[in-house]
Amino acid sequence: MSLKNKCILFIALFFSLLSSIYIYIYKINNKIIVFDDTYYLLGKNTTQKKIVSELIAKNIDISYLNWKLASLIHKKPFIPKAGEYLIPKDLSLIQIQRILQTGKTITRSFTLIEGSTAVDLKNNLVNNPYLTGVITNLEEGIYKPDTYFFKLGYPRSKLLNQMKTAQEKFLKTVWNEKPDGFVLKNKNEYLILASIIQKESNNINDSKLVASVFINRLNKKMKLQSDVTLAYGFKVNGKKITRNMLKSNNPYNTYKFQGLPPTPISYPGENALNALKFIEKTDYIYFVSDGNGSHRFSKTYSLHKKNIKLWKDSFNKDK
Repeated sequence: MSLKNKCILFIALFFSLLSSIYIYIYKINNKIIVFDDTYYLLGKNTTQKKIVSELIAKNIDISYLNWKLASLIHKKPFIPKAGEYLIPKDLSLIQIQRILQTGKTITRSFTLIEGSTAVDLKNNLVNNPYLTGVITNLEEGIYKPDTYFFKLGYPRSKLLNQMKTAQEKFLKTVWNEKPDGFVLKNKNEYLILASIIQKESNNINDSKLVASVFINRLNKKMKLQSDVTLAYGFKVNGKKITRNMLKSNNPYNTYKFQGLPPTPISYPGENALNALKFIEKTDYIYFVSDGNGSHRFSKTYSLHKKNIKLWKDSFNKDK
C-alpha cells in the first residue's frame, strides 16, 4: 500500500474513531439514567469511584467509565461538592455532574414560632438533625420569630445570631417610631411588654387593645395582673394558676409586684411589637377572654366582673 493510501486510511480511521467517541459522549449526555427523585448525601472527600457506587446503589443507571468520560467535558475541572442533594428524575449523567459541581444542595428551613419560649427554641434546635454545634441556655425575647433557611451542617450558633440580629433590627425600628410620651423607658422594657402581649393575644387588632390596657395600667401605677407572666414564672398552663400562686413572691407574679417582670416571657413577633407602636388610645384597664380568641375590654371593675361571668358561662357551655 502506498504512503498516500496509508495516510488516507489513517485519516479515515481517525475520523471514524472521533465520530464514534462523539456519538458515545452524545449518548452519555442525553441518556436518561435517573428514574425517580433521588435523595443523595455526598460526604466530604468522597472519591468519584465511591460516588458512582453510591449512585448505582440508589438505582441510577451509571458506570464508572461513563462517569469519567463525562467528567472530562466540563468547562471547568469537575470537582463534586459535599452536601445534601435531591437528584430529580429524568436526568442524564452530565446533568447529575453539573448539580454536584455547582453545589445545588437541598435548602432546609427552621421556624421560630411566635410566642414560643427559650425552652421550646432550645429543644427544637437540639432536635434538628441538620444543624450542628452545641448551644447553652438561651435568653427569652431576643430572637425574631420567622422562618430561616440553611444548608446541612449549618451551626446552631450562627442561626441564633441571624435570629438575634433580625430581632434587634426590628426592635430598633419600632422603638424609634414609638408614640410620644411613652411610659416604657428603653427597648428592653418594650421587648418585655411585647412578649406579654404576644402570650395574651395573636390578633393584631386585639393586641393593640391589650397593649392599651397594660400601658394604661403602667401609667396609673397599677399592677399588670397578667396570668401569662405568672404561668411563665411557675412553668404551668395559664388555666392551672392557683390562689397560692397569686400570693407568691415569684418575680413574675404581676398580681403582687408592680411594673414589668424581670425578663421577656416569650419571643414576640411583629404583630405584638407593632401593637405597642400602633397602640390604640383607650381608657380600658381590664380585659378578659371572650372565649373566641379575642377579649372583652372594660373601663370599670364592675363591667369587668360581668365580662368575667360571660367568659365563665361560655367556658362552661363548651364543656
